[in-house]
Amino acid sequence: MKFGAHVSISGAIHLAIDRAVRIGCECLQIFVGSPRMWREIIYSDANLDLFIEKRKKTTLDPLVAHTVYLINLGSANMEVYRKSTGALIYALKAMDRLHGLGAITHLGSRGERSWSDVLARLRAAFVVALEATDRAMIIVENSVGAGGQIGGTFEEIRDILAAMDWHPRLGVCLDSCHLFATGWDIRTEKGVDAMVRAFDKTVGLKRLMAFHLNDSKMPLGSKVDRHENIGDGRIGRPGFRALVNHPKLRRLPAFIETPHFEHDVPDRKNLDLLKRLRDLGSRPSTRFAPSGHSTRSGRRP
Repeated sequence: MKFGAHVSISGAIHLAIDRAVRIGCECLQIFVGSPRMWREIIYSDANLDLFIEKRKKTTLDPLVAHTVYLINLGSANMEVYRKSTGALIYALKAMDRLHGLGAITHLGSRGERSWSDVLARLRAAFVVALEATDRAMIIVENSVGAGGQIGGTFEEIRDILAAMDWHPRLGVCLDSCHLFATGWDIRTEKGVDAMVRAFDKTVGLKRLMAFHLNDSKMPLGSKVDRHENIGDGRIGRPGFRALVNHPKLRRLPAFIETPHFEHDVPDRKNLDLLKRLRDLGSRPSTRFAPSGHSTRSGRRP
């Protein structure tokens, strides 16, 4: 795995490159606007070109954007649905312009809507977004599944991709905190391997584009999304060692969204911890489960 962080674009978008290099990022995630507002920022070509030129001088790859937190593509409110689709298009266009891999997005909540209705709405939004953009991927993030949140199971993610006929510009980002909150016990090699095998069987590892690496403040199966610094939460360092060194996950970029060990201090410490755990991969404590191992054994009943 290569490690990066969600880095601020405050001041000017190209400053994210400087901040990422300063804390030792190997890949980069940014917002392209305020995460809590629908407002779109219009950047000058000079600003965007400087971002591209600065990135060329680094090893920061891939680049991804995270869409705004307000997105709800399952909403019954047409204004929210329209704004959500527009926000997705905005992030994808930014990644097209900045030569990024794609936009990682939450999907929102289904509310009282039927699953077939939700899938139809997601498909309609995705079709519009893909037709409006050139090459950046829509990267669906798994949720904790609470309160009707869309994408809380691998089966739901599979249904979403299938509704789009497995479009090549659709991928998945798995968040370690969200996995743990939905009941996947990823604190051990055995548990990580069970999760990986289940995802491969249900969705397919070729669709897995990225990981969010966040420890969890809350216990296994809590359905509560509360991020903690690496090793300070309920997943713990052994779990992250297993994740970052799993043979089927090593190709992936992973981005931290951790709260920082020190307030307002750039998050080098979490990245350094992950790099040390990656280095320990050359000294495995146990083997991963054999191919016949049950895909459900790492999940809470």
